[in-house]
Amino acid sequence: MITKLDYRGEIGVILMNHTDENYVINPGDKIAQLVFHKYEHIKWQDVDELPTTERGKGGFGHTGK
Repeated sequence: MITKLDYRGEIGVILMNHTDENYVINPGDKIAQLVFHKYEHIKWQDVDELPTTERGKGGFGHTGK
């Protein structure tokens, strides 16, 4: 559920031609794609220490097995 719509400006696309040849963009040509995606607002909580976990101190991907 969208609860806040606050952007009202234009959405622009930066185009750059890295060649020495002219490139013509005609009305109706597709030059970009836009994806709308939900994102979360997070409220961080500072703590002095973290609780122990099943992984322990083994690091990323470590299960201890």
